[in-house]
Amino acid sequence: MPLYLKLLQQALTTEVAALTPVILVLLVIGVATAIFQAALQIEDATLALLLKTLAMIGMILFGGLSFMTGFEVLATFWIGHAPSLIHMSWS
Repeated sequence: MPLYLKLLQQALTTEVAALTPVILVLLVIGVATAIFQAALQIEDATLALLLKTLAMIGMILFGGLSFMTGFEVLATFWIGHAPSLIHMSWS
């Protein structure tokens, strides 16, 4: 496998690993809020937005370093392979 495909695969894997927990948490909060609002017939969109915003702030405060660790590994991988990527034959 060419080096640029390995780098692309590493980048996409890191992106999916970083975004999956965020999307799952926001999905669960969104569905739970929708069920709660439907059960009580609340039509305020601010409630859903507020809960999702608080969840994002909490994930950044308590899980931000784990996200940054993954991106640090990706940056180290890319920087380490940059010279061979530059001198590689692209044809």
